[in-house]
Amino acid sequence: MTTQTLTRPHFGTFTIERTYKHSPERVFAAFENADAFYRWFISGEGWEIGCFTHDFRVGGHDRSEFRPEGHHEWFGNDTWYLEIAQNHRIVTAYTMSAGGKPMSHSLSIIELYSDGKGGCRFVYTEQGAYYGDENDIRNRRAGCDELFDKLEIELRGHS
Repeated sequence: MTTQTLTRPHFGTFTIERTYKHSPERVFAAFENADAFYRWFISGEGWEIGCFTHDFRVGGHDRSEFRPEGHHEWFGNDTWYLEIAQNHRIVTAYTMSAGGKPMSHSLSIIELYSDGKGGCRFVYTEQGAYYGDENDIRNRRAGCDELFDKLEIELRGHS
């Protein structure tokens, strides 16, 4: 057994709301379809992708490893699907890692509502334990905002 220094986590919850001009069914499909999900959630400009699996079903597990340009360290995302309500809700538990060590453990809930005009009100709530400093929660929220910007681009480009 090795001695390990444990970092005390910072706990936080945040919610991001968006309105997309696409139906809840179309937004849900961007999570469900592996090719679409890869385009907006995994790939990034200048990013090296080490692996990607997508098993979108209750009990399913996604795995991705990626390395931004100029970084020597691999980042990982392991996601487990806890609940999927077709076109309405996706609940996941996920762990982010850097260099094989956990950075955070989170529970996320995505809710999709019709906006009454053919679009979708998208509500993302995350509650997590983050193993860095107090900025990690703010940084995670900013990272999620960027992902949801990429989701908007995916929805526009692949309708």
